[in-house]
Amino acid sequence: MTRQTKKRNYVALDEEDKPTPPVPSSHVDLTTDSLKSLQSQDERKLLDVVDKLRRTGLNGTIELPQLVVCGDQSSGKSSVLEAITQIPFPRKAGLCTRFATEIILRRQTSASVTVKITPSKTRSDEEKRKLSLFTRAITDLTELPLVMDAAMKEMGLGKIGETKACSRDILSITTCGPDMPQL
Repeated sequence: MTRQTKKRNYVALDEEDKPTPPVPSSHVDLTTDSLKSLQSQDERKLLDVVDKLRRTGLNGTIELPQLVVCGDQSSGKSSVLEAITQIPFPRKAGLCTRFATEIILRRQTSASVTVKITPSKTRSDEEKRKLSLFTRAITDLTELPLVMDAAMKEMGLGKIGETKACSRDILSITTCGPDMPQL
């Protein structure tokens, strides 16, 4: 048995010769070919149908596409979501990890951010009705921590150790705008 070695060609570059990577300036610059393929009107309608099916609870019966970010506390979940969605998540201990957060990005001519609670199936009808009424439209993403705090209280989550640790309810954040990808 003979052993073959592959020759590799290396080119040494001086610091001034190294290309500078492009810096994205907006969501449009961050869009990959895969994301661009999701930008058609048909794909938007399809994603809207998937969202409606998920809200009716069919995701327990059929598998609907979704991306899930999970991990230990302070392991970078919020940073990953920020990188994907460009939504600045609050950095407050116990805030985001006590309930699931659903993020929906849609391309529309006008910008808007809406935050809603999707109640758990295990809630009573009265609790479901009350939680379904929680809807906040915000104009500035710096308002998000306050809205998330209010949603947490609506879900029955208070100080850790004094109330239940987490909720099965889902906080849904829908962000629309002309530069948003369809996700």
